[in-house]
Amino acid sequence: MKRQYQTASIEAADLLDRRVEPHYGKTLTRLLAAHALAEKLTAIGYQRALAAIDDPDLAPTIRKNFVEEKKHARLIYRLLEELGTTEEQADRSMIKAAKSPSFAAPRRFAEAPADALALLMASLSLDVTGLLMIGVNYRESSYAPHARAAEIILDEEEDHEQFAASALRDAAERFGAERVNAALREWLPMAANFFGPPGSGFTFDCLRYGLKARDNGELAELYLTMIGRRIEQAGLSMPAMTKRYPHALV
Repeated sequence: MKRQYQTASIEAADLLDRRVEPHYGKTLTRLLAAHALAEKLTAIGYQRALAAIDDPDLAPTIRKNFVEEKKHARLIYRLLEELGTTEEQADRSMIKAAKSPSFAAPRRFAEAPADALALLMASLSLDVTGLLMIGVNYRESSYAPHARAAEIILDEEEDHEQFAASALRDAAERFGAERVNAALREWLPMAANFFGPPGSGFTFDCLRYGLKARDNGELAELYLTMIGRRIEQAGLSMPAMTKRYPHALV
């Protein structure tokens, strides 16, 4: 699909001065609200993990990730505020969406008791998926402030993905393959669903306006291929899942 607007071609002033069609602004606001809420829920999850996990080796990583996720949530909420949408309004607009399968992983991390294994699963399900979504889609956004924010997040959260990759093999040795495989069966369908339903009208608008570069289904497939290799390298088993959104175990 040909993009209507090229990368970083729209600034906040263009929207505020009504130089861009109104539906672009509505689509952008919804996308930013979803991004901000995902960052916020992930920050809450790391905050809970910091209080619950008594592991001096993990504590510095958890604390660092919490600070960064909280900072990045605030960064995206500021983009919304520039367009006249408060954090409260943005969160309220996401009430229905937050109950969908797309938000199951961040909800699980933010709400459920955390232990070291759940922390790793959350990192695989949220940090890796989030960085993939930001790196492929948001960094190329036609909305320049979002593209700039994406660059900041990618630079500061690079080691989140490295932590998830290196910790998988360690987890198999520490907790045993059976327990880690059970955790993967619980978390991987939620992780694949995090990208959202493919081919939706909202995604079509995001692609048309250049707010996204790839469809949700493409990103989910890319994620599962990538994470499947890491699972195999760690001597673990990739869960068998349904092919279509919402993904579930078979």
